[in-house]
Amino acid sequence: MSENFESNDEKKEPSKPKYWKRFWIAVIITYVGTLITLLFFQTNIIQTLLLGLIFGIALGIAYYIRIRPSFKTNKIIYIIFGVTPIGFGLWLLYGLSGMSRFLISLGSWYIQLNILIMISIFVIGGLIGNWIGKKTNYRLPFSLK
Repeated sequence: MSENFESNDEKKEPSKPKYWKRFWIAVIITYVGTLITLLFFQTNIIQTLLLGLIFGIALGIAYYIRIRPSFKTNKIIYIIFGVTPIGFGLWLLYGLSGMSRFLISLGSWYIQLNILIMISIFVIGGLIGNWIGKKTNYRLPFSLK
């Protein structure tokens, strides 16, 4: 007796909000409009196209993160969150403390030590971001799942 029954445990796709399609249409119109406006006001077309390409890639990544959330992607986002604002904030505090200038004034070996300290500060920021992710079970705020 092997009958195929549909399982209730199947993962259902989360429903998208009503404004979802209109939102992405508005984003694309704004993106194209901004590129056209930049082309009219900028003399350097290469810079405008490069900025448009970077913005388009960022837009695609944001769309991917929102539509296909996964544990690995969310973990990477939390680590990047830790490295960028948290690590940069710690690095800024280290620079403002005066310790960085003191090490640079001591000589060339201490400059390399200063660079290693700065890299370790960014690694600590990534670890803090990972810790925050663990506390939230790697669930992004306002995510569909």
